[in-house]
Amino acid sequence: MSPFRRAARGGALAPVCSMAAALLLLLLPFCSPVTVTAATYGSKIEAGETECYTEIVEAGGTLGFTFRVTDGGAFDVNAVMKVRSTPPVDKTTELSRFHYNARFAGLRDRQRETVLNTWQRATDGSYTYTAPSVLRTRHGLPEEVSVCFDNSFSTLSPKWVRFNVMKRDVMEVDPDAVGKVENAMEEELHRYGSILFGLAQDANTLQLVGESDRVKLNALATIMAAGLVLNVMVLLTMATYQYVSLSRFLARQVRHGKFTISTK
Repeated sequence: MSPFRRAARGGALAPVCSMAAALLLLLLPFCSPVTVTAATYGSKIEAGETECYTEIVEAGGTLGFTFRVTDGGAFDVNAVMKVRSTPPVDKTTELSRFHYNARFAGLRDRQRETVLNTWQRATDGSYTYTAPSVLRTRHGLPEEVSVCFDNSFSTLSPKWVRFNVMKRDVMEVDPDAVGKVENAMEEELHRYGSILFGLAQDANTLQLVGESDRVKLNALATIMAAGLVLNVMVLLTMATYQYVSLSRFLARQVRHGKFTISTK
């Protein structure tokens, strides 16, 4: 697997959705004591090919994923989202055996892969995944989330896909903040941060929808302009043909004396 690759970004983004997403991302650090990162990528999936992207999620962290096909064919693509993780251990004390005990080393290296979601011939899609916390896995090892876009069903048309990835780290309570009031305040801020995270995810979805609609509108305008030019050419051809045919007909009639032109 390769890490997420940033491809060339094409076209202008919807200004309203971009401003909304940026505003929500700016508000997140003030409403939550955790780190939030976001990035938008673009990729061209050739016909008959599959491309995969991966991202590392820390224990307890959240990853929001949104994609949309902005151009190509019927604006559809197959996609699958998977996570590769290390099985949890029973006790925290067993972590020290990961490096020198054969059984636990095998457990550490024997990662399992789980399918989170699949999309079949989809134009867009989104998914939010939260990795298990340290209290649940006991080892706190990060997980690898991968997304594969499959355009193998297409024989000619490539697909242009834009997708957004948002990552949010797990909430960490300050050990010095032993007071219940401070802990409760951090938990409340984390709750509001979760709400803003969801709103930012929705804003990113609207942004991708606007980008796709813009591409469709440009394609429709191009088709209409081509149709107008074709209609004008057809009308000019028909008018020229009618003029030439009528001129030849009148000339033959004049030569045979069946038709006279009076100047009076």
